[in-house]
Amino acid sequence: MYGVETCVHPEHQSRGVGSRLMNARFDLVRRLNLRGIIAGSLFMDYHKVADQLTPEQYVREVARGLRYDSNLTKQLHKGFRVLNLIPNYTTDPRTLNWAAAIVWDNPDWQAPKAHGRIIPGRFNAA
Repeated sequence: MYGVETCVHPEHQSRGVGSRLMNARFDLVRRLNLRGIIAGSLFMDYHKVADQLTPEQYVREVARGLRYDSNLTKQLHKGFRVLNLIPNYTTDPRTLNWAAAIVWDNPDWQAPKAHGRIIPGRFNAA
């Protein structure tokens, strides 16, 4: 599943709304037996240290737990991992237009059972 950015209105932040939205995504992925979620994650606090760190350095520190980011840290704590960085993802000055591609692997995913005949050498992923 591809997750588009979701955000909570400032008047309703810190009330668990974002967590409930993310948990609903996790539940849907499990119910549909999807492999997981890939999404773009804005690292909202990057602008505070952009003069000191590259986006790669910043995200690496956040991923290692050495630095807190008000958005990316929460997603990492939910079980996401950073796949790569995405330049020009948005026009948000807090992120300097960067985002991280993040992935959550569904721990309950089960490969579908094969139906029909498999033709060797055709349609098989390399």
